Amino acid sequence: MKYKVFKIIFIVLIVISFSLATFFTVKGLTYKDKDVTNLEEASMSSVDVEQIIEDIKASNTNLVYESTGISEFKSLAFSEEDKIKSYLIDTVTGAELSIKDIIKEDKYEEFLAKEEELLRLKYPEFIVNGIINGDGNKVYIVKENVLVVYYYDYVYDYEYLDLVSLTINYNEVYDYLDFTYQLDAEYQNENGYNYSVDKKVVAITFDDGPSSKYNAKFLDALARNKAHATFFMVGTMMQSCQKCVLDTYNSGNEIGSHTWNHINIKNNSIDTVNASLKQVDDLFYKITNDHIKYIRPPYGSYSKTNLQNINIPLILWNMDTEDWRYKDVDRIVNYVMENVNDGSIILMHELYETSLQALEIILPKLYAAGYQVVSVGELANLQGRTIDAHKAYSAIKS
Repeated sequence: MKYKVFKIIFIVLIVISFSLATFFTVKGLTYKDKDVTNLEEASMSSVDVEQIIEDIKASNTNLVYESTGISEFKSLAFSEEDKIKSYLIDTVTGAELSIKDIIKEDKYEEFLAKEEELLRLKYPEFIVNGIINGDGNKVYIVKENVLVVYYYDYVYDYEYLDLVSLTINYNEVYDYLDFTYQLDAEYQNENGYNYSVDKKVVAITFDDGPSSKYNAKFLDALARNKAHATFFMVGTMMQSCQKCVLDTYNSGNEIGSHTWNHINIKNNSIDTVNASLKQVDDLFYKITNDHIKYIRPPYGSYSKTNLQNINIPLILWNMDTEDWRYKDVDRIVNYVMENVNDGSIILMHELYETSLQALEIILPKLYAAGYQVVSVGELANLQGRTIDAHKAYSAIKS
């Protein structure tokens, strides 16, 4: 009886052992086959992606960029009929990706907000609003350390037709990126106040201020259009609105003297003139810890004696809007746009609402026409000129 029991158990163990051996052998083959299949698929996928990339290159001309340091995708850009065409190809699947695919899922809106912030740093308000509120096509070139954006088919006010683009350094957006990237040790954002020597330039100047009523509005209009100006201020007005003086100075605009109480320097003694100018400079230094660099003689009136005895340059103008006389917005705008030239110095005044309204139109119009609007000092620097004491300047040309 015991022998039969042991025999049955032995047979059962043999059957179980054989079954397990068969199972694991088959399972091992299955896994092996699966691994081989995966390897073959991976190899085929790699070949397919490479072929996809080569096909894209073959169907486009003028390759301007091809990424080498990004593992997750291949970035390609081509120049085609004055536009950039770009591709992002997933290096695993070969699928074409969009910019949204390479931004962290919960960070896309923050990324767009940062893009808008950097756009506003570079461009005037009317251009940014044309992009934010309009329909167009954004083309992104994704590089190892920067993102370059081109804005096509957007419509801007003031007939602005130049290409709009933006370079975004990854130091600004790395928290939002979902791919391998490089960070630069140093970088500089594109800033609309970084004026170029290769573009036309004009200085706008404002006399008779500062106006406690309008000064902040003039500064705001300039800021929204990436423009600077020179404000020739009257000492008594400066004393009445010292905050206006400091705000103007801190905003990157320039302040010159218009004498303490708007005197005709030609008709006054040298002692009287110098005392007036010193009084302005003393107040300016008290407010800003800086000194006045230029004077605009009231009425444009001065003598040879003034030139010999005043130790800062005299700044005149070659375009007089006569905004104080006519207070006509259209007349001011038309006069400027019909007469402006590279190197011009334009005379306006800070005291009139019509002058402010005209400025709101003139600044974007000049920008669209290819002009940079700057202070007198910036005008001289961009034109490669120095402004010397004992001389008078009505325009500053290269």
